[in-house]
Amino acid sequence: MSAATVDLPDLWFELPPGFLEFDLGEDPQSRMLRMADAADSLFADATQEQKFTLVVSGEYLLQTMIAAGAEHVSSCLLRMPGDRLSQGTLCVLVEPPGPGPRSQDRQGSARRTAEQWGELFPDAEVGLVMLPYGISALCIREQELRIPGALFGLAEPVATTVRQAQFCVPLRTGPGAALFVFMTEDVEHWSAYVEVLGAIMKSVSAGTEAQT
Repeated sequence: MSAATVDLPDLWFELPPGFLEFDLGEDPQSRMLRMADAADSLFADATQEQKFTLVVSGEYLLQTMIAAGAEHVSSCLLRMPGDRLSQGTLCVLVEPPGPGPRSQDRQGSARRTAEQWGELFPDAEVGLVMLPYGISALCIREQELRIPGALFGLAEPVATTVRQAQFCVPLRTGPGAALFVFMTEDVEHWSAYVEVLGAIMKSVSAGTEAQT
């Protein structure tokens, strides 16, 4: 399966098996019902509580990403060792160029992003990586999310810790960048997700390349 950003048709990437791309314009109730059906078919032996948590927390994250301007959101449902149910979410946004003179220096842009992330998140792993598409800034960190308790019938918010990897990929076509954000609560199996995310990022290409 391949996906492309809406406003940037020249940027493509491949989604591995197990990923479900969301229709961002779909009615939330219909989407949650479809997610529940998918959980039932893929994880028939999972408990109802596991399925409910998966659907509700997934929809909350999805709504948060849509509000932030996401152009692509997909979720993966994987079985880890021990037959454990595990879920991760991928979001892609297109960031416009910042204020000031516009530059085509992609390497300089990635370096500046990495420096900014290092200042904002001193406990994060920050660096530069070279992808087939080009250079990218990379930031891996953990953060605490507070999901409204009302979604689970609770009075207080539910706190959860997620590990997040974000790649800021300067665009070939001009100023601006594509921001890939992947997150999961399953920190225990992070190494497995690193392999999955690595395959996605290595597949990033320009539209002309994807069609050849």
